[in-house]
Amino acid sequence: MKKTIILSLLFSIVTFSQNSLNKLDRYCKEYVKKNSLPSLSAGLMENNKIIWTNYTGTADLENNVPVTKNSLNRIASISKSITAVAVMQLVEQGKINLDSNARYYLPFIPKKKWVFTVRQLLNHTSGIRSYNNEEEFNSKLNFGSVREAVLYVAKDSLKHQPGTKYLYSTLAYDLLAGIVEQVSNSSFEEYLQKNIFNVVGMNSTKLDYHNRIIPNRTSGYEKNSFRAFENAPLADLSIKLPGGGILSTVEDLLKFSNGLMQHKLIKKETLDIMLTETVLASGKKIQYGLGLDFGVDKYGRKFYGHGGGGTGFVSHFICYPDLNLASVHFINCRDRNLLNVAGEIAALYTGENVAFPKYSLSDTLTKITTAVSIDSAISFWRSIETKKDSNFNLLNSEIKDFGSDLLVAHRIKEAILFFTKVTETDSTFSDGFAALGEAFSLEGNKGLALRNLKKAQKLKPNDANIQSLILKIEGDQR
Repeated sequence: MKKTIILSLLFSIVTFSQNSLNKLDRYCKEYVKKNSLPSLSAGLMENNKIIWTNYTGTADLENNVPVTKNSLNRIASISKSITAVAVMQLVEQGKINLDSNARYYLPFIPKKKWVFTVRQLLNHTSGIRSYNNEEEFNSKLNFGSVREAVLYVAKDSLKHQPGTKYLYSTLAYDLLAGIVEQVSNSSFEEYLQKNIFNVVGMNSTKLDYHNRIIPNRTSGYEKNSFRAFENAPLADLSIKLPGGGILSTVEDLLKFSNGLMQHKLIKKETLDIMLTETVLASGKKIQYGLGLDFGVDKYGRKFYGHGGGGTGFVSHFICYPDLNLASVHFINCRDRNLLNVAGEIAALYTGENVAFPKYSLSDTLTKITTAVSIDSAISFWRSIETKKDSNFNLLNSEIKDFGSDLLVAHRIKEAILFFTKVTETDSTFSDGFAALGEAFSLEGNKGLALRNLKKAQKLKPNDANIQSLILKIEGDQR
């Protein structure tokens, strides 16, 4: 009798677990479909074991190559966490002091107005600049070494006195890689391979050198104002390898996550230092540590990890130390309104009430406008709004996004027609009046532009963008 009960319990547990994993597969499939994405790769590791992975979609649209477990994705800013671990390993060895002047380790860089420390490079308070513009974000420049990239970044003045402000800077991590090279007497690439990748079995992970032939490298995409896929801009990541230029797989990044949780890469005490919030000179606290985000999520679970958004890719890795659970996801398309899928998948697995993906209303309206007409799109929008169709995301931001797409595509008359109908339906929608005002401005009708922008300002008096548009039009009229 006892054996029967035990077997029955085991069967129930296995069945529950399998049903849970099947639900994750369905979530991934729906997320790709309803967000119109090339691919989504995701995985979970629990109690030192990879328990689930999913690869849905296409790694290369032009050649119809499916995404697989071997597909290498740009992990973007997750690279910062790997670089930070490298630095902290050397801190453990007594080769780096977090609060030493960074120039002590990089004597070849120009002296600055203020001293900045290794810690300040890690927590984005050093004053080292961010990208100058989108062109630099998608840089075509090739740097032959980490040292070259360091010299390129370090030639510029600091943006502020170190420790007084938080300025997220991918380029600051070039200096950290330079420090790793200086104190370890090895190249940054060699150091990562020997001390991180080999240690936890990240056998596929590598630096994303633009000019190298790298098998299984996934293609990255963006969407234009017609919501059609385009190849992401060509970019040479040698300007930011340490802060945003590493390629990895789902399984490799899960191994990295587990290596942190199991203290295979750094000691628990060292990880605790990395998970200490940043405090500015003013006393203001920033919820960012040393190369890691951390906190408590909306489901009440403690976490740490990092997200990434690079040229043609978004990514996330999250560790839940209390659950001994890690979650990872990659999407090979940089787009708006994409969730932290890794977090949602982990929540779904642990039994939280997670909403399944919905269709984008803005994308649907754009497709209808392009294929049929704006009148058909308006009729569809009214129908969806009336029925409160749960298959669609009905947030006002979706309406705003659709209008933005029309304006970017120079479909001004269609934007005016649409937002006229929207504001007639909802007289409290400030963003609708603002978009209508902007559309009239682009058409050259400054009077109607100001009238609608001032309606928007009355509804949202502290909106800087609305104020800026009003001042510009009034200035043009003088």
